[in-house]
Amino acid sequence: MENTLKNEQLEIKLDNFGAELQSIKKDGVEYLWQADAAFWARHAPVLFPIVGKLKNGQYHIGEDETNYKMGGHGFARDSDFVLVKEDKHELIYGLTADEETREKYPYDFDFRVSYHLKENKIRIRYEVENNDEKTMYFGVGAHPAFNVPFEQGSFEDYRLTISPAEKRTFVPLDPPSGMIDLDKREEVEVHELPLTHDLFKSDALIYSSSPEMEVSLTNLHDSRSVKVSWKNMPYFGLWSPYPAAAGFVCIEPWCGITDEDNTDGDLTTKFGINELEPNEKFMCEYIIEIN
Repeated sequence: MENTLKNEQLEIKLDNFGAELQSIKKDGVEYLWQADAAFWARHAPVLFPIVGKLKNGQYHIGEDETNYKMGGHGFARDSDFVLVKEDKHELIYGLTADEETREKYPYDFDFRVSYHLKENKIRIRYEVENNDEKTMYFGVGAHPAFNVPFEQGSFEDYRLTISPAEKRTFVPLDPPSGMIDLDKREEVEVHELPLTHDLFKSDALIYSSSPEMEVSLTNLHDSRSVKVSWKNMPYFGLWSPYPAAAGFVCIEPWCGITDEDNTDGDLTTKFGINELEPNEKFMCEYIIEIN
């Protein structure tokens, strides 16, 4: 089921399936990737309860050696959410644990995804509530894909600007396995990245976040731009498929990260995992600004 939020500057469309953004338009121009299946059949999936891939697609929890299987980026992106609130400024979608989710992820939870529209900004908020009697371990993150070009020029006419311009940790990703190699982390200075398809020849670029972050997508032809900003989401990824010359780039703030290559598969000690005690809530958010 599709829902729409609209004001004088933006019109956005969303779907209950995956609580996923489907469209972002300003002045009739589409900024969000339109899920061409020849390249990537998604728009802006919500990542929960993991970010990235699990080694061998499975995990266990502490001393319990039961193996649970889960696909990359978790199951929220392929789940039917319920629209729990709707007004002219905001839509809130909910996903609650059931028998099907417990087969993959043995926790009782409530997961809420909200979209709030104000002027030329969309605030996307993730809220996780632990309704279980045990500590819950999870990741959550965003994966929005933006059209390149928006309207004018070519892929190479665009650039990403990462702020603040300070040293941060680059976390290399192994393309065949989708795992990270923590031993090969390095401190880098990255501020401006002119877009080329070769930039993503080793899959996503993964970096540590500053406490406050923004990544802007701009071009050489006009003043149109996208800015994605967030606080206290410790990692972010930049991605476009390679070698396919797809017309989009993803800017992805994360509270979580893919498995490291030498993991023992224990979710409780997974690198970048979040912990939530019974009856506690977790919240993070990011903002998409369209100019």
